[in-house]
Amino acid sequence: MKQEKNILIAGLMLTILTVFALAVMPAAGQSAQASHPELDEQEMLIDCAECHRDSTPDIEKEWYESLHGIAMVKCYQCHGTFETFKITPSREDCATCHADMLEKCDQDKPCWECHVPHSFKEKQ
Repeated sequence: MKQEKNILIAGLMLTILTVFALAVMPAAGQSAQASHPELDEQEMLIDCAECHRDSTPDIEKEWYESLHGIAMVKCYQCHGTFETFKITPSREDCATCHADMLEKCDQDKPCWECHVPHSFKEKQ
């Protein structure tokens, strides 16, 4: 019963995130920042993982098998939309979901200093 509830909640979250993603997509004709190839309007509707399975397969696999991948946390939630895209998220981006964890960390350390990007495992 608990697993069915979790699946239902995950499905609801995915629906909400999809609606949010479509609402924040840039208008046709606007380009993404220079750090990402320009995408046409149709390509912007494709989940990042669809292309990154081929272009950066190790990173996509690392994310997919992580707790964030399992929880269906999407790329734009950390890296921004096409209008606000950044390769390296800030501590403030992580704080959106992990404010309690950041209180335990040194304020001058980026998350990546202690955690492996995309797998989010603690560095050994």
